[in-house]
Amino acid sequence: MECYKATYLTSDLFDGNIEWLAGIPEFGKEQLESGIIKGNITYEELCAGDKVIIDKRMLYWYPHIKIGDIIDVIVEDGRGSHKRKLEIAAIGDYHLGFTGNTFIIMAEKGLESFSDNNLNFYYHIFSKENYDEEVEAKLKAIVEESGRIEMRAWKDIYDEYKSSLAMTRGMCYMFLGILGAICIMNMINTMIYNVHVRKKEIGILQALGMSDIQMKKMLRLEGLFYAAGTLIVAVGGGSLAGYPVFLLAKEKNLLNISNYHYPAKAAVAVILVLVIVQFALILALGKSVKKESLIARIRYSN
Repeated sequence: MECYKATYLTSDLFDGNIEWLAGIPEFGKEQLESGIIKGNITYEELCAGDKVIIDKRMLYWYPHIKIGDIIDVIVEDGRGSHKRKLEIAAIGDYHLGFTGNTFIIMAEKGLESFSDNNLNFYYHIFSKENYDEEVEAKLKAIVEESGRIEMRAWKDIYDEYKSSLAMTRGMCYMFLGILGAICIMNMINTMIYNVHVRKKEIGILQALGMSDIQMKKMLRLEGLFYAAGTLIVAVGGGSLAGYPVFLLAKEKNLLNISNYHYPAKAAVAVILVLVIVQFALILALGKSVKKESLIARIRYSN
């Protein structure tokens, strides 16, 4: 079991918002120092209690913060408040499990100097064996008896994120589906209009000897040309643009996105739908053109 300590503070630099300051135990020394991406400070220097590291994600909300800033903060420890000055010594990049969802961190010993009160924030309890229902039940019983603490298992957090991502994914796919339907209807309209205004041209070509098979082949090639152009722009262009969007989301910590996964199934589905629609449209247009007599098509005027 590992204990993390923390206290919350406010500052004009944070626009009056409450932010948590976490103290990293000594066992996290190596990870704390290796996560620094800008600036330079050791774990021992953080034990003094007057310097902090901020997570880079905090810059998304407070872009004006920079290394070397001295900030006046009001520290709240549950029994009162007092003022302190803190220097931003470095900027780091840490996963939220390490910092406990906080963006301001220092060494645990430095944080202990902030208050004589109990600053225990949360406990990490790791099991060396497989999931044990009996252990979880005992922990829940302890929490219920206390009435002052709460318990969150990793699976509870995982299920929350999974549910949130599923909802977000569903909304994104719904939006993309509507856009896709509009694009397909536009492509269908373009093909129909193209054939409609060229009835006379097609009729003259057939009068000069073009067979129905050659006419269908011509329409098929034209359809494939439209489909290929659509796929290059939609799938190709979308795939190329998707990765920079992922990098932006990772940088800004949007939805805690950290890994890239190419949506191969969605791309294949788009390709299949476009190809099927194109072939069905070509067959329908071929039959539509054949319904009219050759003379009627030649007499057709736009």
